[in-house]
Amino acid sequence: MANDDATTDLDETSTESQSAFPAPVWSHGEPNVAGATHVGVVRTVNQDAFGRFDDPERSEILLVVADGLGGHRGGEVASRMAVDRLGEFVVQGKGDGATRLEQAIHRANDSIFTTSRKNHSLDGMGTTVVCLLLAEDGPSTVAHVGDSRLYRLRRGAIDQLTEDHSLVANLVREGALSSEEARKDPRRNQILRALGVREDVEVDLEAIELEQGDAYLLCSDGLHGMIEDGAIAELVRSVARPESAVEQLIAAANEAGGTDNVTCVLAKIPQPIGDPGLLDKASALLDSTRAVFRRRANADGAREEE
Repeated sequence: MANDDATTDLDETSTESQSAFPAPVWSHGEPNVAGATHVGVVRTVNQDAFGRFDDPERSEILLVVADGLGGHRGGEVASRMAVDRLGEFVVQGKGDGATRLEQAIHRANDSIFTTSRKNHSLDGMGTTVVCLLLAEDGPSTVAHVGDSRLYRLRRGAIDQLTEDHSLVANLVREGALSSEEARKDPRRNQILRALGVREDVEVDLEAIELEQGDAYLLCSDGLHGMIEDGAIAELVRSVARPESAVEQLIAAANEAGGTDNVTCVLAKIPQPIGDPGLLDKASALLDSTRAVFRRRANADGAREEE
């Protein structure tokens, strides 16, 4: 297990949302990060898990969301193991971020698979995982297995940076299903890749460059299976504080049916005070406000003349 300073310990069986992350300290601005998980409306056990792990020496922050698979306690054990092992291995490992992250996922896969083989009550357990290794210097790294997702919001547009490893996602990519049909398809929970179900696992890795003003959302299918991407983007754009945004995303998923556990981790990359984009927005707002006051003053003057 990682220590309390590295990640927030969660009780996955709680029926209430949970969120807490201390703010990291980066020399060029602090990413604002928040996360929460909820059991949903239908389920009685939360098999999702999430975590955050800071590496001050490398100026890195690892964010992880995992969605457990398997009956009894298997799913919640697998997801928690994945989060904890990833945090441990990425921070303690050697090499660049992508190398450490890929190695950590394979080691987490080994741990889950070995545990399930030794304990018959956990036989067949597994978990999805999506990770974002935020790096102050150099590229950041995305890694995932399964259908938990990473979204990026940049300049008003939302992009899904991961491809689901699922049957219906393949059918959508092949043109056999529309996105709306996939959302309702009874096969939508058939995952083609997961940690811990086999001796080895294929990992998708991608290097990305952060931009000031970006927002990154990691989530389980309890969110993206209930809410369309456009609605997710609108909510993230309209709510400034990540803590409030993740709580409102979870509330929206539950209001839409809450048929699954739902977990969100949101990271917002700040813009510096002197950023031209912010100055332009502030100037436009000031001009708009002045125009309103001028119209009101002209209207008041006209009434006095009458």
